[in-house]
Amino acid sequence: MKTQQCVLTGMIALFGAGAGISASLPNASGAPTQMVITVRPAKGASQPESLVAGELTVQQGKTAAPVAGLERLAGDLANMQLFVFLDDSTRSTSLGLQIPELKKFIEGLPGTTQVAVGYMHNGTFALSQSFTADHQKAAASLRLPAAMPGENGSPYFALSDLVKHWPSNDATDRRAVLMLTDGVDRYYGGSMTDDPYVDAATNSALKQGVMVYSIYLQGAGLYGRSGWLTNVAQSRLIQVSEETGGYAYFEGFTDPVSVAPFLKDLQDRLANQYRVTLGAWNEKGVQPVKVRTELRGLKLDSPTRIYVR
Repeated sequence: MKTQQCVLTGMIALFGAGAGISASLPNASGAPTQMVITVRPAKGASQPESLVAGELTVQQGKTAAPVAGLERLAGDLANMQLFVFLDDSTRSTSLGLQIPELKKFIEGLPGTTQVAVGYMHNGTFALSQSFTADHQKAAASLRLPAAMPGENGSPYFALSDLVKHWPSNDATDRRAVLMLTDGVDRYYGGSMTDDPYVDAATNSALKQGVMVYSIYLQGAGLYGRSGWLTNVAQSRLIQVSEETGGYAYFEGFTDPVSVAPFLKDLQDRLANQYRVTLGAWNEKGVQPVKVRTELRGLKLDSPTRIYVR
């Protein structure tokens, strides 16, 4: 499985490889700050039963941040909401071939996960199925896209709309979005400069505590098919996914033969996450953070940015 391998290193450096949290943060008045990390064994290593707070180090810039607690998000803490977000301007063949695997993925999610399904439409989100623990019902709401070129001018407008108007008031330990889109922002084109609409969507997701995962699928029409625009679009998907603590999946510059390996990897990531509780922070807004462990044989995917209220 190839992921993120065809995006130029310089482009990644330009847009920044940050990551965010999956929970809203309290203000810096002595209340703890929380974030979610993903911990999986390296190839050939075994998964530890659990980590403890003393096995992590966290840096806020050059200042050490005390780790007050570490909890695996399993058992009573496994509850989460996952929004499957499909771009209505995706090619019918691009998405149509993947719908059976998407249905299988949704139906196979644990009972602790509520699922909703919606479509990006004219810069907004259109709800196809509200959050439900009935995974078969959610899977049945999947449909082919409208497949009209430019039907959704910017997936980032739609993402901002979704996270700002999250269609649930239920308390949950995690919120996540899985976007299937080409990532092309037709309002900003192929400019190498920072895209303000991408930044706005990322900041909105951070503020609302939503992790964003994405899978690249080609859009309808010819716009966005060039190697340059595809490269820029995939770089922006990387930016949003990493800055919100998610992950972006690609198979070169074309549609994946099957999204099944991507969905399997995503399910594994969601099953191996921890909530880290830190001491109070002195600064508000988006703040840099580095999370490390000295334990060998582990792959630790952690936020590099968080939003402190």
